[in-house]
Amino acid sequence: MAGAEVKDLLPLIETANLECLNQDSDHAITHCMGQGTREDDNVFLASDCDEQLLINIRFKQAVRIHSISCKALKPENAPKSLKLFADPVNIGFSSAESDPGTQVVPLTPEAVADGTVVPLRFVKFQSVNMLSIFVDGNFGDEEQTIIHKLQLYGCPGNKTDMGDWEKVAKKG
Repeated sequence: MAGAEVKDLLPLIETANLECLNQDSDHAITHCMGQGTREDDNVFLASDCDEQLLINIRFKQAVRIHSISCKALKPENAPKSLKLFADPVNIGFSSAESDPGTQVVPLTPEAVADGTVVPLRFVKFQSVNMLSIFVDGNFGDEEQTIIHKLQLYGCPGNKTDMGDWEKVAKKG
């Protein structure tokens, strides 16, 4: 990432359009991703009918995703892994289960308890407009998966300023 500083991507997330399938209505996605709420351990994202979650995150512009952090205070309810999909098309639970995804991020109870930042295969996440995260299960095989904090790190994607393009073209 020459020249680009890796930062929290929250300012580039369309928070009004965050979506999570199978979330408990009292424990929504905004609890683990929203500014301020994600720092409060009393609020969290929880699954509803079973342990699976499918989170859809849209960005205000293309981003380059460098790493991810997932924090859960109860190890038995913490996700075992996160299957990431860069710019998926019409993803649902069945396709999230069967498709290989862009990258699977294995987690450990210790890493989730600490909210350890996990680097991604950066070349796979260079110009992402939407990211889907599939959680298939948790460490305790519990009916409910709980995430206290979910954080993405990276930088804005490359933008071409056509005004600069014209200046170069006139020089030639």
